[in-house]
Amino acid sequence: MPRLTAAVARGLAASAAALVLLAGCTAVTSQPAAVAPAPVPSATPTPSPTATPSSGTTDPEIPQVVATVPPIAPAPASPARLAVDWAGIDVPVEAKGVDARGEMDLPADPKIAGWYRFSAAPSAPSGTTVLGAHVDAVGYGIGPFSHLVDVPKGTRITLTDTDGSRKVFAVDSATMITKTAVPWKSIFDTSGARRLVLVTCGGEFDYRTHHYLSNLVITASPV
Repeated sequence: MPRLTAAVARGLAASAAALVLLAGCTAVTSQPAAVAPAPVPSATPTPSPTATPSSGTTDPEIPQVVATVPPIAPAPASPARLAVDWAGIDVPVEAKGVDARGEMDLPADPKIAGWYRFSAAPSAPSGTTVLGAHVDAVGYGIGPFSHLVDVPKGTRITLTDTDGSRKVFAVDSATMITKTAVPWKSIFDTSGARRLVLVTCGGEFDYRTHHYLSNLVITASPV
């Protein structure tokens, strides 16, 4: 059995709301808040105003504002399980980010799918939900995503969220694409039409680099 394939999404350009992955992980740092300058002491002491007794009434020139804390929206549920009817796939899903090489991180075990947490959540009203898994791995063998190469159009894919809700998609296409030609920018679109994309490696295996030369990209639309 060949050595472990390349991680899915080599050379990917991440979504506009997340990270730039092609040239490595770009750390997003927050800018420090502006600091008001300290007051400059005056050479001449300023006399303190004479305190006057309160009349018990509110100064009409000072607006009164009631401070309220806006409600915090809960984070959307992440996918917990993926099932593909035709291929017999029923695997757990883990939320993953970016690995040390600046590529989409994946679980080591091919029997576990990774949800790219910078992509759209399954319950999002727009954007692409991206999941990937290794096609095989040393010490684990062939993974279930290897069966997706011939998945027919219209096949139902079900994502079960951590809150128990289910989202159903139907396969639109399954395409083997040379890794250098994968349109990662469109795949990681967070503002376009609602859809699901599954990614794994495939095609010819390069025994010199121990990498597959292509990615299998499955796109699906909500049912």
